[in-house]
Amino acid sequence: MFEKSRKLLDDYAGFLYPVLDFCETVTVRGEGCYVWDADGNKILDLNSGQFCSVFGHSDPQVAETVYKTALKIQDTNTAALSEEVLFAAKRIHDICPEMNARSFFLSTGAEANECCLRYARHLNGGKPGVISFDNGYHGLTHGTKSHSTGRRHVNPPLNFAYVTRVPRMYNETDLTDRQIDEYIEEFRNIVHANAGNIAIAIFEPVVSSGGMYIPSRRYFKKIREICTEYNIFLAFDECQTGFGRTGTWFYYQQLECTPDFLVCAKGIGLGYPVSVVIFNGNTFSNPTSDLQHFCSHQNDPFAGALVSHGIDTIEKNNLMEHIGKMGVYLLDSLKNISSRHVFVQNPRGVGLMCAFDIGADQSDIAAQGILFCKRALENNIMLQPCNGGKTIRLLPSYCVTENDIDFLCLRLKQVLKKYY
Repeated sequence: MFEKSRKLLDDYAGFLYPVLDFCETVTVRGEGCYVWDADGNKILDLNSGQFCSVFGHSDPQVAETVYKTALKIQDTNTAALSEEVLFAAKRIHDICPEMNARSFFLSTGAEANECCLRYARHLNGGKPGVISFDNGYHGLTHGTKSHSTGRRHVNPPLNFAYVTRVPRMYNETDLTDRQIDEYIEEFRNIVHANAGNIAIAIFEPVVSSGGMYIPSRRYFKKIREICTEYNIFLAFDECQTGFGRTGTWFYYQQLECTPDFLVCAKGIGLGYPVSVVIFNGNTFSNPTSDLQHFCSHQNDPFAGALVSHGIDTIEKNNLMEHIGKMGVYLLDSLKNISSRHVFVQNPRGVGLMCAFDIGADQSDIAAQGILFCKRALENNIMLQPCNGGKTIRLLPSYCVTENDIDFLCLRLKQVLKKYY
């Protein structure tokens, strides 16, 4: 099935440093929710690239936006602003009015999170501490990994990095109020013991790679209250949940819990490297700072043009309604499979951000997750394991249809029937 791909990998992969166990197919083109490999296999991509190509692969209007911007201007001095960036900042302000947004455009989620933490420390009196979820993920730089799952591998370890447990919830009713209160009190106790040191708490509002946990509105509202009480900034890392993924522009809007910092990446760039740090203009009412930030690709014109195009497209095509409808259809389809097969467990999700756990031998779960995704690829569906192999995430493009989801379910059933 992958003969040409394997030959390409044999001939050329040795020139790459093996930072991953790459899959056995070589992608040559994409269109919509599908990619084609070197062998001509048409494969349904259920993660829109790496959760970035939210309008589908090779969207012609996205390509035209990049092309027209590149013909106009490709790069600017870091202190010089373009029309594209100014217009995009106003568009961001308008889609999250609760934030009274003041935006700063960068390239990647990890970079944006680092920037967020840097300014939080500076704007909160130089306090060094950061509190984060045990299973959260914010990037792989030294700083962001120190506040992510896998922090034990950071060398040297970062001081003043405090950890609280994420509520292990798949929906609002998974835990009782009393159980949720235990997680809240754990957070409060850490904050109380270290309040003089903690500048910011940073959380994914939906904990993705760490297990697709969905903490409740009640939890985050209490966290907001505690942060305000102890003069600690609250940041939401919405690199995956933001820009429409969950059926609203940002997931904090569903939680009714407004942060002091909001970080968005991946989908906001429509498949290109764009991220944004959004400062809450109500928290920072005088947005001047003696701390400057410089990097080669900050406030790039093409970033601004892509953000504005994305907002226009979502609004004009009423994509929020489509995301909500397809999210329900996808989750219901996974629940139907789960009811018939013990291997697919705990289907959950919000909007077009869904997941399920695999019912395999937990002692060998990492290998089982990789093997399951390999078998899925052989049946023309591209999936990714996370959470140590236990969880399969599905974050399809916003152009996904019921037919695409039906194809996913058909092929999943074939894999399950043949192997499990």
